[in-house]
Amino acid sequence: MNEYEEIRKEIDSYLMRRFKYRLSLVYLTPDNIIVTRRNKRVDLYLRIRKVESTFPPDCLIIARISFRKERIGHGVHFVRFLAGIAAKYGFKHIGIESVNDKSKAFAEKLGFYSIDGFNYAVSIENLISY
Repeated sequence: MNEYEEIRKEIDSYLMRRFKYRLSLVYLTPDNIIVTRRNKRVDLYLRIRKVESTFPPDCLIIARISFRKERIGHGVHFVRFLAGIAAKYGFKHIGIESVNDKSKAFAEKLGFYSIDGFNYAVSIENLISY
C-alpha cells in the first residue's frame, strides 16, 4: 500500500468513526485525489500535491468540504485531524481551493493566508500551534 492509499484509509476511518458509517466512503482516484461518495452528511474532495503549483509544495488541498450540519465544529475538527495526517506523512501545508464567502471566513478563522484572493494555505506548524 502506497502512502496515498494509507492517507485515504486514515481519512475513511476518521469519517466512519466521526459520522458512524459502516461502509467505506472514501476512494482514491488514479491522479491522487481523495473523494467521498456523495451522501447526506459529508462531501469531501482532497488533492494531494507534492510539487509546487498555485499552492506550495507538499500540500494537501481541500477542493471541496461540506457537512450537512454546519457551524458545530465538524470542519475545524476535520482540519485538525488533517493536520495530524499531513505531519505524519511529511506534508508541510494544507490549502483550501477556490474559496467562497463561507470557506474564506473559515480559512481566515484558522489562520490560513491568501495566496491569490481565491486560494488559501497554511503551514502545518502554524495550524497545529493555532
